[in-house]
This record gives sequence, structure tokens and C-alpha cells, in this order.
Amino acid sequence: MRGERATTERELAEFCVSAGFHCDQPLCHREILYKTLLGVIRPRIVPFLERFFGIKELLYLARIVSVGENQLHHVIRMVELAAMLPDEVLLFLGISRDDLLLGVLFHDVGKGKEIDDGVFNAQSVGRARVPQALRHYPGMRWAEWTTPFHDHVVRSYEIARRYALPDTVLEGIALHHHVRIRPRTLNLVGDALCLSATVKQDIFNHNPEQYAALGSNLAQVIAILDQLCAIERKFQARVSLGLEPQQIEDEVVRDLVTGMATPEDPRLRVLDVKLTGDESVILFDLRAFGSFVKLHTEYEIQNMKASILQLIRSLVRVNRQGHERDLAALIGGDEYAVVTKVKDKRILEEMIERIALTVKVRTGLEVRYGFGVGGTIAANFHQARIQAEMRRGSHFLYSTREL
Repeated sequence: MRGERATTERELAEFCVSAGFHCDQPLCHREILYKTLLGVIRPRIVPFLERFFGIKELLYLARIVSVGENQLHHVIRMVELAAMLPDEVLLFLGISRDDLLLGVLFHDVGKGKEIDDGVFNAQSVGRARVPQALRHYPGMRWAEWTTPFHDHVVRSYEIARRYALPDTVLEGIALHHHVRIRPRTLNLVGDALCLSATVKQDIFNHNPEQYAALGSNLAQVIAILDQLCAIERKFQARVSLGLEPQQIEDEVVRDLVTGMATPEDPRLRVLDVKLTGDESVILFDLRAFGSFVKLHTEYEIQNMKASILQLIRSLVRVNRQGHERDLAALIGGDEYAVVTKVKDKRILEEMIERIALTVKVRTGLEVRYGFGVGGTIAANFHQARIQAEMRRGSHFLYSTREL
């Protein structure tokens, strides 16, 4: 056994050297495991993995959860977004990828338990003066500073200084919650990441009193990526091309109907679906699902939701020879959306009747519905929701002929 173990250790040591892993220990099984896992889960960040292990303060973020998001996960997601930006965009903005990566890695390293969901005290929130160390940046002397949410900025800045980071990176860290984001920078980054106009508008209009300091393109890009992560957290939206096709479909439909995604979204290419942006939207809302929830276990509830989604997907119009496949997803607690190229209202009614009747027969649940045509996907979804709400009073559907 000892001989076998020695052979294994030698092989691992040789593997470390051949893979370019450099550390203090001859065998770093944990580091190898981390790097392998990250290489699978976040392929885009593989070239930057060594940087993570060089910043010990990043590990502390793994123990902090703010607004439901692990803060180390937040940094990793920002690194992934930074890795997605094309070289030509960074070149046009005069930003080096190394500086952007450093700014992203260090921008939140000063976060502490004061913003952790487990100990956060709402009574501690208040306005304060910008710390002296940051006042020399243009506009920061009078910036809107909220404690404890912004307290990490000065700590991150001081940690970054100890690592002797370039001045441009220090500025990006210092201003990532306060820099004024210019339309040109936002459009370049937004187009590169396939952001919808709705998302870009949300970023541009977010708290203008706070985002008022003058700063470099690097500071603006870090601020954009930080805000984008906050939007993703709110809407649970993510460009997750490594997921299973049905999971991707769930996410992209939710993003399409809320205006978070555009027809150019890369997830649609993974699904082999082409959209023009004016597809019709059908909304199904389960009737009295709250009563079902009260009488069944959580497993039975989730099983029912998944079964209904599977039924809907099997019934909507499909043409797998081209790119005409309709999309369907569970978008809320008991709401389902179908994005379809069908624009004829009569055919839409027939689709709805077929789906509603099948759901009724197979599950015993009735549905309320609405559909929208003639506008953008997000506008059609809004129209469908209004229709469904108008039927909330007494018109529940299991056969459209009864309406």
C-alpha cells in the first residue's frame, strides 16, 4: 500500500508541475480539486484561476451572504462577465484585461459581516461622510455615502493599496459604487454582453445622485458589471450556457417576457431557436393552486408544476426541421408562458383550448389565460397578463368554447 501511495503522490506531483500549478505544498489536493471544479463550472475563468489563490482576502467572502447572494460567488460571476468582453471592446475603451480583472477581484474584498444577512441591522443604515482616503477623486468629496453598504469600498481600496495595484485599478475600486456611467461605455459593454435595452436603461438610470463622480472607463466598466450582477440576482437571470437545454429554456423565456433578454441572446443559439422579437405570448395561470398547495407535500407541488410544464411543451406547435420551436417556461409560482411565432388569434385560441383541456384532464386543475400579439415579446406578455387578470373574477378556462 505504501508503494502504491508513493507512486500516486509522485504522479500527482508530476501532474502539478506539468499543469503549471505553483504553491508552497508539494501536493495540493484541495487546490487541484478547486481548479478542476471551477474549470468545469466556470470555463471562462480558467485562465484567471491563479489570481484567486493569490488574494487571501477573497476566501473571507465565502462566509458572507448579502441579499441572498454569497459574495465570493458574486466576484466569480463578475470575473466571468469580464472574461466575456471581447478584446476589441477593451482596446477601444483603453482598458487592459489584467487591470479589469484586478479591479473585479479586489472591488469587494473589504466586505465584512456588517452586510451579512444573518447579522445585518437595518437600524445601522444611515448617511455618512466619504472617508478621507477617497475624497481626492473628483466628485467623491460630496458623494452620497451610505453606511454600512459603502463601508467596504474604503477597506477594499486600502487592501488593494497593500497589494501595490496600479493607480487606475485603485480608482476603479474606489469609484465602483459612485462613478457616473457614460452612455458610450454602457452601450459598448451592453452590446458585447447582449444586454437588452431595458437592462441598459436600468443601469443608466440607477440612483443618479449616488453615481455622480467622474471616473475612467475602467471604473465605469467595473460599476456596470457590478450593477449587472445585482440585476441578475433580482431577476434570477443568467447567461448559463452550460446548463441543460430545458433549464436554459426556462431562464431565457423568463428573461424574454420581462425584457431582460433580446432575440440575439446567445442562449437561443444553444437551443437552435431564432426569434424576431415580435412573437406572440400566451400566459397560463393555474386556478386555485393555493388550495392544492395547502393539501400536498412540497414534493407533490413541485412534481405537479414540472408535469404541467412538460405537458405544455409537448403540446405547443413544433417544427424541428427549422428554427420554429415554440418556447415554454414556468415563470412564477403558478404561471406559465409560451413564446410562439403564431400570430393568428384563432389558432392561438385553439392552442390554448388544447393545452387547457389536457391540463384539466391530466391534473384536474383549471387554468386562466391571456395572450398578446402585435408588439414586442415583453409588450405581448404584458397584454397577456392584463387579459388574464380581467378573467380573474369568474372566467376560468378549461375549454375556450365555454367563455
